[in-house]
Amino acid sequence: MQHFKAFGVNPTVPNDSLFEKIDTAKNFKARYKATYDLIKFHEQKGNIDSIIYYGHRLYSETANEKFLHKKKYLSDLSGTIAEGKLEKGLFDEALKWFLKGIEHSKKNPDDEFYIKNRIGLGVVKYIRGQEEGKAIIEACIEDAPNEKLKHDALSELGFIFFMEGEPEKAKEHFNKAKLFYVSEGYTKEALATDLWFGRILQKEDKINEALDLCYHVFNASLSNSFFSLYAKAGNVLGNIYLQQKDYENAKTILSTVYINSVQWGNLDIERRAVLGLQNAHAKTGDYKNAHALMTRLNRINNQVLEIQNKQQVNELEVQYRTLEQKQEIERQKTMKINILIGFLIVLIPVLGLLYMYYQKLQTQSKLTKTTEEVNRQKITALLKSQELKLVKASLEGQHNERKRIARELHDSIGGNLATIKLQLSNEAKLEKENLIEQVDDTYNLVRELSHNLMPGKFKDSAFTTIISEYIDNVKTLSKEQIVVQIHPKEEIDNIEDHLKVELYKIVQELLTNALKHAKATQIDIQLSVFNNSIKLLFEDDGVGFDQEKVKYGLGLQNLKDRLKTIKGNIFINAFPDRGTVIDIDVPLN
Repeated sequence: MQHFKAFGVNPTVPNDSLFEKIDTAKNFKARYKATYDLIKFHEQKGNIDSIIYYGHRLYSETANEKFLHKKKYLSDLSGTIAEGKLEKGLFDEALKWFLKGIEHSKKNPDDEFYIKNRIGLGVVKYIRGQEEGKAIIEACIEDAPNEKLKHDALSELGFIFFMEGEPEKAKEHFNKAKLFYVSEGYTKEALATDLWFGRILQKEDKINEALDLCYHVFNASLSNSFFSLYAKAGNVLGNIYLQQKDYENAKTILSTVYINSVQWGNLDIERRAVLGLQNAHAKTGDYKNAHALMTRLNRINNQVLEIQNKQQVNELEVQYRTLEQKQEIERQKTMKINILIGFLIVLIPVLGLLYMYYQKLQTQSKLTKTTEEVNRQKITALLKSQELKLVKASLEGQHNERKRIARELHDSIGGNLATIKLQLSNEAKLEKENLIEQVDDTYNLVRELSHNLMPGKFKDSAFTTIISEYIDNVKTLSKEQIVVQIHPKEEIDNIEDHLKVELYKIVQELLTNALKHAKATQIDIQLSVFNNSIKLLFEDDGVGFDQEKVKYGLGLQNLKDRLKTIKGNIFINAFPDRGTVIDIDVPLN
């Protein structure tokens, strides 16, 4: 374990001469150059808040000036601000500024600032779950006006292949980018690429190689004052130690990363560090700290949501799509004219053949669509038929159970009560011992009937054993890694029977939903007793969802209804591509 340094404040302080140049600038161009040099200094060191602050200030000053090529300068500044927002984890804000940069470059769609902003746009769209992001980056590789932008796009495509679970393609693209960065002296970019190789090695379970490479990035970043990259390397190292179940080392490094990220205002790095720390404390049984970190994570996510400005993002995205449509229309128009002239000059009958071929394709397309629609209707009808059969079987089972209970009440308990009533009404023939015997017999019948209503497995086995066996059965049939932690088992086994039944069904519902929709690789379930309450924490690393857009279905409504009967509370924390955390609290009293 190496030493990890925590800084009280960001240790990178610009030289006073940079500020003097800004203060003594005699005109706008001199002030622009001096401020731009300061921004580039902070960009190299990873001072995110300084990049955003000076970027905004210089953008406002530039927007108010009148000079030639103003749009070019605004496009460059927009991309710089957007990259700072992206680094901080403010994806909607980053999208807004990348779109602004593209809008400023609309008259020069092939210049470097247009491509630079397009690369950023592709990354943000992919992170937000839009598949077109990958296609945008692939187009930027082809259209890049210089080698640096081309290899930046290759590196981002490597990131996408890594996220899609294709390590060989990821390594191929990262290798191309690294060779260029090393040969041209881009030290920070080369180290960032090495950190991705470290993540790939971790995925391949080559732990020692992964640790060596990540420590190399960690040490080199610190010596070169690349502090944001230093913190990212710390996060990766912490996750490797978590994977190896070395929880103490994981806590040490992730705590340092957390302190630094708070001081430097990097919300994305802070969020990842808190997630890792929460996991480490939970694994070591420190549920109090794990719960406190869960609360901190919720505050970070709420802080990110408050910063985002989705309305302006949507407006800019509409403008961007309109711009792309206009450019596409112009390109298609030019291409059609050229094709038409060419065909007229070469051979007019070819047009007739092409028209016939087009008609044939249209006919085939319509036939294919009709076939697909028929198949969909058949599948829908089959599914509805199966659902009706299940509902019918369930109702029939409930009806039979009601008939059985009614029969027991009428024949056994009702008969006994009638006999007791007759004896009580005839005082002359009242026999006390016989009466007591019949009352006792009736009591036993009621007790036996109530026990029959409780599922047998909850009477015969410990509750924690039932939960563990159920999850073990699910694990054998699924590819996801499912981890369950129950503490303390004795207290949980002693909770009331009706709570056991409801908690068991809640766990079933949560696990079914996660396996069905989350596309997760790992699911963590924590069941504990804390502060006279039952705490159920359910977490997956799947695709998540946007809580503002997704409508909750019958499963979640059933879950809320169950919690209402036992006076429980539920908190859902979910974002696209960031997994889902569900926190349930049920009072014991």
